[in-house]
Amino acid sequence: MAKRKLIIDCDAGVDDAQAIILALSHEDVEVLAITCVVGNTLIDQVCVNVLKVLELCDRTDIPVFKGAAGPLVGELKKDASHFHGLDGLGEVEDIPHPDLSLLKTEHAVNALIRLTNEHPGEITLVPIGPLTNLALACRLDPTICSKLKEIVIMGGNIEAKGNTFVTAEFNFHFDSEAAHIVLNEFTSPISLVTWEVCLQHALPWDFYYTYCGLETKKAHFVKKITRASSDFHKKKFAGMGVGYTSCDPFALGVAVQPDMVSKETSVYATVELHGHLTRGQMVVDWRGHLGKKPNVKIVQEVDLEAYKAQMMKSVQ
Repeated sequence: MAKRKLIIDCDAGVDDAQAIILALSHEDVEVLAITCVVGNTLIDQVCVNVLKVLELCDRTDIPVFKGAAGPLVGELKKDASHFHGLDGLGEVEDIPHPDLSLLKTEHAVNALIRLTNEHPGEITLVPIGPLTNLALACRLDPTICSKLKEIVIMGGNIEAKGNTFVTAEFNFHFDSEAAHIVLNEFTSPISLVTWEVCLQHALPWDFYYTYCGLETKKAHFVKKITRASSDFHKKKFAGMGVGYTSCDPFALGVAVQPDMVSKETSVYATVELHGHLTRGQMVVDWRGHLGKKPNVKIVQEVDLEAYKAQMMKSVQ
C-alpha cells in the first residue's frame, strides 16, 4: 500500500513538536517536507525547533524549509510565549542545539509549490500555524490551489470565543489575510480542526502523566517541553478547557487517520478582516444566508480513544 504523502507547515511551538513526533510514528506516512512559518516564535527559532525534533526522532533526512517571517499585512502580532516559552519549546536548556546546515536554502513557499506540482493530487498538507506560506504559494502559483489531495488545518473558531484575541483563534488572527485567502481560493478539499473541537477533546490528566511518564527519550523530551504549557492548563483559565489540550497533534492525528472523525459538517466559512474586535474571527454561514457552496468540512467529533492510542504510540 502506498504511503500517505504529508507536508507539515508549522510554527514549531510545543504542540507542533508533538505533532511532528506523532506523524513520524506512523509507518504508513511519508513526510515529504516540513515548512516553517512565523507564529508561536520568530522564524529562525521555528527552524531550530523543527530540527531539534527531527534530531530527537533520528529523522534529519526530512527536508526543512524556512518560510515567511511575518504576516502578509502589518507588523508581527503577539507571539505565544506565554504558553510555549520565548523559544517556542518551553525554554528547556538541556536540548542540544541542532545542526543548522541541515536547513535547506530553498524558500518554504517555493518548496510547497514544487512538491505540489511534483505530486499532484497526492499530498495531504497539514498547516498547524498561521497560513502565510500557503497564501503566498497561492499568489505565486494559483494552480496549486486545486492540486493537493487535501488540506487539514488547525485553526479558526466557530463560537466567536478567542484564545489570544477576544473573538479569534491564534493562527487565523496572526495572519487574517492569509486565512481568508486559503479558505476562499483553495479548491482542494479542506478540513478544519477548530479551537473549540480541540477543547472538547482535551486529554485527561491521568493520560497525560502516563504519556509523559514512559521511559523513552521521546517521552522525556515531551515531558520537558510541555512543563510550562501543562502548568498553564492546570490553572483552568476561563474558556481554556478542562484537561491537557494540545491542538496541533490532534489535527495531525485527524490528517493521518481520518476514520477517527465520527462527525463533521460541510459549510461555507470565511474570515472577518475589517472588524475592530472581530478581525481574524472565522465566520461560518451555518444557515446558507450567503448562498455560497460549502468550502470546508468542520470536524466536530473524533474518537478520543483512537487519538490517545496515536499519542501513546508516538512516544514509545
